[in-house]
Amino acid sequence: MKIIKSTFLLLLVTNTFFAQKKIEYIYPKAELNKSLVQELLDNTGTSSIKGTAMLKGKHVGYFMQVSLFPLTDYFLQYLELEKQLGTKGKKRASISPEVLSYRIITKVNGNDGSFEFTNLKPGKYYIEGYLNVVKEKKSAYYVGQNSTTFEGSYISGPPIFQEFSYNKINGYYISGTAEIANDGEVATTIIKN
Repeated sequence: MKIIKSTFLLLLVTNTFFAQKKIEYIYPKAELNKSLVQELLDNTGTSSIKGTAMLKGKHVGYFMQVSLFPLTDYFLQYLELEKQLGTKGKKRASISPEVLSYRIITKVNGNDGSFEFTNLKPGKYYIEGYLNVVKEKKSAYYVGQNSTTFEGSYISGPPIFQEFSYNKINGYYISGTAEIANDGEVATTIIKN
């Protein structure tokens, strides 16, 4: 009996250890070309990118943040890692805080999902946004049952349920790329899931 208890305890501890395993972040091996990134984002260009944010074929509404990153070798490696590892496993692709600091952020301007980045230089850019979609759901839980007595007999009535509302939140990444070939050009793009 002691062997069975010991084995069970060992299995329980082992399962708990593996179930609690933290996420391992994998970073690209390429070096960040800081001079190129700083040059592309120095706010002295005359080009712009106009885009539309779409989720499931519909325009994204107001106030979603959209980020623009120069599409360097480092970032291309990150995107390849993200494709290989996915977003739900124990290993996930990530970029360093330094790389994250080299970006421009704007917001979706209108109900048509439009956004714009200005003062850019020619180059390739990766654009992404993260959107939380909140849906109100309704449900009910059992709280009791009406009952009565009639001529000494117990009669049960219908069950009583209490309705309640809750929010279900789904998060979506939407992304796309854009390329500006010449200074002064206005590139267009659609970012979507």
